[in-house]
Amino acid sequence: MLTQLHIKNYAIIDTLDIQWPPDFIAITGETGAGKSIMIGALQFVLGARTDAKVLRNAEEKCVVEVCFDIPLSLQEKITASIDIDDPKQIIIRREILPNGKSRTFINDTPALVTDINQIAPMLISIHQQFDHLDIIDPIFQLNSLDAFAELQTEVKKYQTQFKQYEQLKRNKKELQELHIKAQQEQDFLQFQWEELQQIDLKENEFGTLEEELKIASKSEEILNQTNHASTILNNEKGVIDSVQDILQLLRSVRINPIVNTLYDRLELIQTEIKDIALELESISEHIDTDPKKLLALQQRFDLIIRLMKKHRVQSDHELIQFKHEIESKLNSISHGEDQINQLDVEIKAIHQELKSQALNISKTRKQKSLELVKRTSPLLRLLGMEFAQFDIKFEETTELNQLGIDAIEFQFTSNKGSSPKALKNQASGGEISRLNLVIKSLVAQKAELPTMIFDEIDTGVSGQVALQMGNILRDMSVHHQVITITHSPQVASRAKHHFFVYKDSTSKLTNTKLKKLEADERYVEIAKMLSGDPPSSAALINAKELIQL
Repeated sequence: MLTQLHIKNYAIIDTLDIQWPPDFIAITGETGAGKSIMIGALQFVLGARTDAKVLRNAEEKCVVEVCFDIPLSLQEKITASIDIDDPKQIIIRREILPNGKSRTFINDTPALVTDINQIAPMLISIHQQFDHLDIIDPIFQLNSLDAFAELQTEVKKYQTQFKQYEQLKRNKKELQELHIKAQQEQDFLQFQWEELQQIDLKENEFGTLEEELKIASKSEEILNQTNHASTILNNEKGVIDSVQDILQLLRSVRINPIVNTLYDRLELIQTEIKDIALELESISEHIDTDPKKLLALQQRFDLIIRLMKKHRVQSDHELIQFKHEIESKLNSISHGEDQINQLDVEIKAIHQELKSQALNISKTRKQKSLELVKRTSPLLRLLGMEFAQFDIKFEETTELNQLGIDAIEFQFTSNKGSSPKALKNQASGGEISRLNLVIKSLVAQKAELPTMIFDEIDTGVSGQVALQMGNILRDMSVHHQVITITHSPQVASRAKHHFFVYKDSTSKLTNTKLKKLEADERYVEIAKMLSGDPPSSAALINAKELIQL
């Protein structure tokens, strides 16, 4: 239930604090006093957009704060929607700074407007003067019937699953498009894969091949130079023989420590030279100067270079990875049909489940529509439409949609002997307004919504019809807090509490103020609404009679 509203620096409101009682509340006041501005501020704090133009003083921030006491039945739903420690009371505050930026708080904790949008529909609904035109909308009609039939949980479950169903269909379509495109590329991909498969490239092969090619291209020179070096070492009077001669000369004088050291070193050198000579001979024996091998190495090297350029990669590793990617695409193509078939199975299963849910929802809708029609007619007669007939026409759709399998149409006539026809073609604005109130009052009986606000929904009606509209609103207040902004004395007389909005022009700027009327003040205000200011004696008597009815 709405318990408090605080408005500061908003439009023509300097500061306004309202303590809201339960039950049925009427708000009256002269045109332009600020009643609609209060509604605008309330809509802002409940998530509507606005800007710095609403600032009364452009140099100060605007603050709108609203407080709700949450019934136990809604507390679990609230905590399931937003992260909040104590759902027993919710205080929503929004601020507009002079630079146009806004800030949002829930229970003094910074929040997002989306958080408010999650919970506000559970706490309050605001019905304005031209909202009655909503009842012409087929979706609004179906939503109203679902609310009356208490089908919201079932419909929400269905809609969640329907979204999954639609997503699966989108996935299938995308997969089919990809599969068709992939099939068109399959021959080219297969050619690329076979080309890479044939060369059987190994990791790091390119670097190894590059080294082998360098060596092979110098094989003749390597052979010649190593043979010449071997000859120098092994020829008579070559290096090995010369070292042997030196050792022979020094052997007899090794008694000298220095000579002995040099002798030992020469022996080591002789051994190392002999090893080198053997290795040079080995190189000469194993070096391959076959031009065919060089040609094969060069061709392999050129092939890898060409493929790397062709596929725009920088290394043999990237070329191997590219081959793996092609393999993956080819595998996807070969398994694409399987994936599509699997999606078909899932789509058919969820469609069957949705169809079952939709049929059950449709059955309940049809049953409850009879009750809604039956309960609507007496209320329409109370509102001055003696011959009014209301009906709900069902048309089963061939395809599942977000709302199930039903398309409905509210049908109406106010003329004796006429058959109900589509509401948009049959009813006047005043008739639609009254029918809208009746439907909302019946739906409200089924809802947990704590607070309902009606802003000038009685425009265009007066007398007994207005009185009965007030009675309907009063009956709604048995289960809900009902606040109505009205110009009708008959509607205002039905309220348990009466607030009066007026302009205070005692300061430099006009300021909107709100006053809760006591019993005597209330008589006078309703009398003024009946006859003007000052009220006549007859109007005062009439006002008391209206309130006491």
